[in-house]
Amino acid sequence: MFTQFAHDLCAARRKAGLSQRDLCILLELGSQDVAALEEGVRPPTIEQMCRLSIIYNRSFTQVYQEIMQSAREALFRNLPDLPEVAEAKEANFNRDNTLKRLDRELTAALTQNHAGA
Repeated sequence: MFTQFAHDLCAARRKAGLSQRDLCILLELGSQDVAALEEGVRPPTIEQMCRLSIIYNRSFTQVYQEIMQSAREALFRNLPDLPEVAEAKEANFNRDNTLKRLDRELTAALTQNHAGA
């Protein structure tokens, strides 16, 4: 899933002269967890991303982009499943506006992403 990130992570570790064991200690992870990061099996947590960015003195923006894309797709899928609200209250007005904005922004982002793919 995160193959480009995993490749970049491995390359950054090698360039820095660090071993996977070094990362285990710095990230406070087991060897299987570090291997999972470097194999692209799972993305790092926000805390791990911050530590990796500090360790390697670089930003790994593509992993954020992949996570944001995944989040957009999940939200877009779930929007139609929200229940209708029967009572007319001020909070419903805000809810309706929020949901309309969310639908509009997600549709635009997903359409743009699929057009560029």
